[in-house]
Amino acid sequence: MNRFVFLLIMIPMTTFGQNAPLECDNNYGECGTPEVSGGGQGGGGSVLINNTDLGDTYQSADDYDDDGVEDSYDNCPRKSNSEQFDSDGDGVGDLCDNCRDAINPNQYNLDGDRWGDICDPDGDGDGVRNAIDNCGRVSNASQSDLDDDGIGDACDPDLDGDGIDNLSDPCPMLENNEMFGEGCFLDQDQDGIRDQGVLSDNCVGVSNPDQYDTDLDGIGDACDVDADGDMIANHSDNCQGVFNPDQIDADRDGRGDEGCDDYFCFVVFGDKENCLDPNSVAKVYSPGIILNTGDSAVLRIFSNRPDLSASYTWSVKSRVVGSRDTVHNPIGNSSQSSLFEHIVDNRPTFSPKFPGEYIFNISVEFSNGEVAQHDVRILVGGSIISEDYGGCNIGSGSGNNLLFFMIFMPFLINRMKYYS
Repeated sequence: MNRFVFLLIMIPMTTFGQNAPLECDNNYGECGTPEVSGGGQGGGGSVLINNTDLGDTYQSADDYDDDGVEDSYDNCPRKSNSEQFDSDGDGVGDLCDNCRDAINPNQYNLDGDRWGDICDPDGDGDGVRNAIDNCGRVSNASQSDLDDDGIGDACDPDLDGDGIDNLSDPCPMLENNEMFGEGCFLDQDQDGIRDQGVLSDNCVGVSNPDQYDTDLDGIGDACDVDADGDMIANHSDNCQGVFNPDQIDADRDGRGDEGCDDYFCFVVFGDKENCLDPNSVAKVYSPGIILNTGDSAVLRIFSNRPDLSASYTWSVKSRVVGSRDTVHNPIGNSSQSSLFEHIVDNRPTFSPKFPGEYIFNISVEFSNGEVAQHDVRILVGGSIISEDYGGCNIGSGSGNNLLFFMIFMPFLINRMKYYS
């Protein structure tokens, strides 16, 4: 039993999070708590973040993914990667590089899948490998080749091989141009638009009878990986159908400001449910945290009244049985803010000695008289630190493992069910 419990104690706390972003870890100077939050998944409620903040000061530059590296220097600005690994040296970080072992700074990706064109074994995404695909840049799963010239019909400029270009050929499907009829033209996707000839299908092989082409590039939206022509692939575009190359998203809700988002509500660490609307009633927010015993977590304060001075009080609402852990510097004032986060001189911190679940409450009174409060959930893992509580040492031995099992395992099991 002791061995089993020991293994559970050693489980990294990242098992509680969901791709949680790392905060600044001082690898790039004393950045402290990054000023800009967002991009990663975390926050209050059911979503938590890993807290690894070791700094004493606030960062003053823009850091969208909150990894401690300014956007202008970050090789992967929208995904947290404080290490900045770049295996192929193309300037694109491994975490967001669609070809980690091949230099491709432009990240071209014709079919919009996870692989860039330079390393994609099936560049057009039709299920046929490049080595045998008779139309390597055009999706044509059927590999039909009417004139058997090795060039698939989907990309063959002379389908019937009679030496006359399809657009000029009165009967592009038959070598004998004197014979007309249904055999002259092909409609592989049966959408009523002929594949070749005048007013031919702008998306051969994919049914699109309406022939929508948002960016007017000659490729129908149904098979265009960048339908709006803003050089951002559809699957990454925060406003599909609208030309917005800058991908501006001021409130960090994942919807581009230009044409797709008419409601501003600032999202902290991806927690959309608890977003901060400046036009709503006063609201205060602090992201939940996961950490290990012995670590020190900075308790951050956000609100939808960033322009107002505020006084705050942190209090313990519930904690692990036997624990006296509490918040350090629980009371203070703030007269400054940066992107909805209140800046304080003596930052509230929490250094737990017991593993388990803690609930803190943050109460804030703003200079205009409004008040707001928010409950923050903190999950703590790791071994119980040796300390004399009432004459009983609980720091080591099998008794420690048993106590951990009794206190923390029901919580751990419930959390695993919760996140599954």
